[in-house]
Amino acid sequence: MPRPWTRHPLAAPAAAPPTGHCTPHPWPCRAAPPALRLTALVLAAHASAHAEHRVEMDILARLCGHSPQQTTELLDRLVASQTLAGWQHDRETDEISWQLPTLPRPGH
Repeated sequence: MPRPWTRHPLAAPAAAPPTGHCTPHPWPCRAAPPALRLTALVLAAHASAHAEHRVEMDILARLCGHSPQQTTELLDRLVASQTLAGWQHDRETDEISWQLPTLPRPGH
């Protein structure tokens, strides 16, 4: 049975990215641990044009150089930092799905 989406409780909105910033979503601070930044980078490399993105857990863990357990902890931290809106692990297919946060439309 798929794990329910992990969501960060309501928090203050993240600061807007600096002008000219090329990433459309909040990015972990440069001061964040390298493991967290690497996980965010691997997820960005596996993102698709769809609202929900997927990758197999063993591939994600291998590319990040961590165990699946460590990878789930890093995904939780990315949700807490509002880099991800949520994620889930489908244990039947062993796929990780994640959603990026929605950005407010300009002028709203």
